[in-house]
Amino acid sequence: MRVAFKTFGCRLNRAETAQYEDEFAAAGCEIVPLGAEPDIVVFHTCVVTAAAENECLRLIRSQRKKKANSLFVVSGCAVHAIPEERLLSLGVDLVIARANKDMLTPTILRKVGLAQGDVSAPAPTRKMSRALLKVQDGCDFFCSYCIVPHTRGLPHSKPMEECLKNASAFIAAGFSEIVVTGCNIACYAHGSDRLPQLLAALAALPGLGRLRVSSIEPGTVETEVAQLMAANDKLCRFLHLPAQSGDNDILARMGRRYTADQLAQTISDIVKLVPGLGLGTDIIAGFPGETREAFGNTRAWLAALPFNNLHIFPYSERPGTPAAAFDNQVPLAERKERARQLIDLGSDLRNKFADACVGHRSELLVERFDKNGLAHGWSGEYLPCVVSGVPRDRRRSLVNFRTDCSAGGTLHGTAC
Repeated sequence: MRVAFKTFGCRLNRAETAQYEDEFAAAGCEIVPLGAEPDIVVFHTCVVTAAAENECLRLIRSQRKKKANSLFVVSGCAVHAIPEERLLSLGVDLVIARANKDMLTPTILRKVGLAQGDVSAPAPTRKMSRALLKVQDGCDFFCSYCIVPHTRGLPHSKPMEECLKNASAFIAAGFSEIVVTGCNIACYAHGSDRLPQLLAALAALPGLGRLRVSSIEPGTVETEVAQLMAANDKLCRFLHLPAQSGDNDILARMGRRYTADQLAQTISDIVKLVPGLGLGTDIIAGFPGETREAFGNTRAWLAALPFNNLHIFPYSERPGTPAAAFDNQVPLAERKERARQLIDLGSDLRNKFADACVGHRSELLVERFDKNGLAHGWSGEYLPCVVSGVPRDRRRSLVNFRTDCSAGGTLHGTAC
């Protein structure tokens, strides 16, 4: 049986897809690209923005015309944001609800009449350069713009022993980098263990190369995580703190849990703890009520802080969220223009950060080699790297290098 996946959206979705692929492989199925002739196609969906939702629906519709005999399955956030009748009208055969997603593989195998076997703990495969370790799901922050708590449900965490077991399996499979991910990993809680305790335990695993932490909601455990980074070189020196705005009035309308000044002070404290820290954030441009002055405050706030990675999104109304009904909606063209300006600022900030890395040592995870034999990958600070002098048998390994120069936000260096 040939199975293809199309995954949309966040790193958590990709982590879940990787688990499903390993389960199907353990059941004797072949994982193939979407462009092949699969018997089963699983669309693991995202609806965090209208653009993401429309992309999912458009692809399902177009692929159904090309694959009349394939079993089409939809999982992910679209299941709880789009009426099932609409999905079925596109040619979907099976919809996997959130409550049943851990049983996705056996449910599909049963649907097609295959013996299920034991697919509960398959050995991880190495289709990706880094392993994605899902430690929790769900969120109860209910920010006014966000549909995710409605599609993912309330927070629930995996036991620490299960997380450690899964991470050890990734290490045994040869992964050099493990990425800790979830819907809102700041909510990780199992017994008395919280995210900092989990990260410390993961960092102590024998054979671990390095540990990367995905997005952490500001105003939670970011300072404790930074303290752990300062004390343990197994953790990548990169934090992604999704601010969403740098204007206090907009932050309040969003339902965020901090002010711009409070977050700026936290960032200042963190970069003193971890010199050279890579720092990322998400910003929503054109949120309802965002005046030109408020937008200017966000732009100035970003420019004053040592960010090197900006994810910029024009505001997208999500039906059922409070913000969709707010007054003073910003015209779509203006949202896009503000987003463009912030993207340009992000490029400048990344270039500035990369320039400051010249002459220093860093570490990359080798993902590929180009035709000239140069190694490409990402540094611990989450900058793209091109490095010479790396043997070709080091693919998917960690390599130390010295940065000779930077260009367009990319580090160029020599292995050492």
